[in-house]
Amino acid sequence: VRAGASHTCARLTDGTVRCWGSNSYGQLGDGTTTTTSTPVTVSGITDAVQIAVGGNSACARRMDGRVSCWGQNTSGQLGDGSTTSRGTPLAVPTLTDAADVAIGESHTCVVRTGGQMRCWGRNNHGQLGDGTTAATLWPTADPGLTDAASVSVGTSHTCATLTSGELRCWGYNSYYQLGDWTRTTRLTPTAVIW
Repeated sequence: VRAGASHTCARLTDGTVRCWGSNSYGQLGDGTTTTTSTPVTVSGITDAVQIAVGGNSACARRMDGRVSCWGQNTSGQLGDGSTTSRGTPLAVPTLTDAADVAIGESHTCVVRTGGQMRCWGRNNHGQLGDGTTAATLWPTADPGLTDAASVSVGTSHTCATLTSGELRCWGYNSYYQLGDWTRTTRLTPTAVIW
């Protein structure tokens, strides 16, 4: 189970996904914008192995390595090349080897099976990790990691666990959230200092 700003989703053992709560952007994935207190089934997902929920959006990593996302898309966080919100899941183009997925308020990142990463969406604080502050609507931003194992996404920052157990974080850092003992915003992955 994962929770967003005002909605919650659960992955069932049969691979389906059910969501409940606010639905103003279609974040419940049932094709409506009707808020509900009871779980509704996300349309077309029967093979989910992981779900990610953030802000007013959600994504499911599918058994075959694809990622499908739905909900708010005003910053391109659904990765479909548009800023159109979606009430039902839409597959992220070109991604067929996802091993982990995380979605925040306005950006999304995926770890691929080879350890590389792709991110997309809002990038005003460098949260996509590609050395720029340019947003992208496609999974093209590359933080340059080749040994990522998992990813976690905050509002304006991102962290990845490496296969070695080390941590790398990047993005907004005014509250020391990158763990590098500074308040300096980072546009590329920076080591967490223990």
